[in-house]
Amino acid sequence: MAEHSARADHHRFRSALADAKVAVIKRAKAVALFPVVMGLIAWAVVAFVPDRYAAFVLIQVDPGQAMPSADEPKTPPPAAFELERREVEKQVERMTSPALLDNVVTAMDLTADPEFQSRSWLSRLMSPLDNSDPRAIAREALETRLSVRRVHNSSLINIGISSQDAAKAAKIANAVAARYIAELLSEATANSSAEKRSAEPTASEKVFASLLDRYGLTRTLTGSRIVEAAKIPDVPAGPKRVRIAETVAMSTLLLMLMLAVLLERDTRLRTRKVEQMLACPHMTSLPAVTHDDEATNAMRRARLIIAEPGCRYAEAVRAACDALKARANGDGPRVILTVSALTGEGAEPFASNIAHHLAVDGQKTLLVDCDFHAKVLSRELTPHAPPGLLDQIASHAPVENVILRDNLTGLHFLPSCGSAPIPLAMPSALRSVAFTAAFQHLKARFPTIIISAPPLLEADDAQILADLADQIVFLTAWHRTPRALAKKAVALLEANQRKIAGAVLADISDDRDAGFMTFSAMFNEIRRAARLPAIDHAA
Repeated sequence: MAEHSARADHHRFRSALADAKVAVIKRAKAVALFPVVMGLIAWAVVAFVPDRYAAFVLIQVDPGQAMPSADEPKTPPPAAFELERREVEKQVERMTSPALLDNVVTAMDLTADPEFQSRSWLSRLMSPLDNSDPRAIAREALETRLSVRRVHNSSLINIGISSQDAAKAAKIANAVAARYIAELLSEATANSSAEKRSAEPTASEKVFASLLDRYGLTRTLTGSRIVEAAKIPDVPAGPKRVRIAETVAMSTLLLMLMLAVLLERDTRLRTRKVEQMLACPHMTSLPAVTHDDEATNAMRRARLIIAEPGCRYAEAVRAACDALKARANGDGPRVILTVSALTGEGAEPFASNIAHHLAVDGQKTLLVDCDFHAKVLSRELTPHAPPGLLDQIASHAPVENVILRDNLTGLHFLPSCGSAPIPLAMPSALRSVAFTAAFQHLKARFPTIIISAPPLLEADDAQILADLADQIVFLTAWHRTPRALAKKAVALLEANQRKIAGAVLADISDDRDAGFMTFSAMFNEIRRAARLPAIDHAA
């Protein structure tokens, strides 16, 4: 049992790894290009940042020079290394004290230095109306450029100053160290009653003495002293342009890899989501069809399976026709209703392409435009607005008289209505005996009838037409239509929901598993995925 579970886990891991590989390969263009572009942008940005030089002074402090105050409570003496740590930390705080920094500002005349008179953007943001005096501004600037660190666990302290000028950095660093030593000497002179320091050096002093001996710099370890003065740096300490560009590029690459996997995961879960939400099987997915000139390409869109039989849209239409045939009840006449929730989801051109495919396949097919309000297919396939179904119903004339036939494909088309006003109220006309009788005559003549209905959420016509259908195809623009509205539209079919043969997802990005996605396709994919949560929340 455990072996079977381990084998299943290994199979899932390999499958997930394969899916991630496919996701990255499909979006390889963006995954490879975006890190390069972001790295170049980061390089261009930091190229305008001036170089900064860092100068360092090495000081050895005397941890044994601190004597307990008479006012301090008597406590058990801590360990030697703890005393040393406390004293070193105390000296670090002393080196960064405002009083010492003010003295350095005065000695170096930093109040007249433009570099030390510019406030940081964060300081200006936090206090935009604060008109501090030049000394305070210079001290704040010096404090941000000052670094004081203990060297490991020794009694050595490293004082660093960064500046845009290398010589200035060295001068200020030496000034800070000199001022610190001067304050110690002044304090030692004034405090004549201090106990004599122990002659026994600490462990850190012994280590430091051995280092001095090794390099021929032996000197007595008594008191704090400057071990190594700051020198003018030859190489700027920052910014690390190459490192910054590499970091940005690698971070962008990681983000793009994660984004590619997440977008592919959304694609993989799409079928499961639509089946769970709409309670019907997923039939096919239609790629988005766009044209430069929508007016001149309206007829082409309605006959895309004839104009471009090898395109992805045509493949999806053929897959839908195969699914409808497989899910049909028997070999008798069938009426297929195509409907969507909202206008503009592509139900009309999808119905037209299904009808054209069945007609080319040799089936006697009738396409009926039952959208008597928008008349989308009638406008696209018959621009001259001839009389249609509703005209014949109103005049009690045979509907067969207004059926048009396409000589190229053999498709028969019944327009909705002409341009003349018709004295019929909708939807009562659809419930009339004449309308039902007209469809009975059409079923006797045509084995397959495709009905293009108006959107479910915009009129009651589609709910009435569903009573005449044998199969219903529900089409929804997955990345544009709020899912709550799509679910509500399906619920309006009520008892006719059982007739739904499947759901068709429209406006899906046109990407193939074996090929590379274009930049525009990936941008659209990101845009749609980012827009979905807001749409669902609003719904």
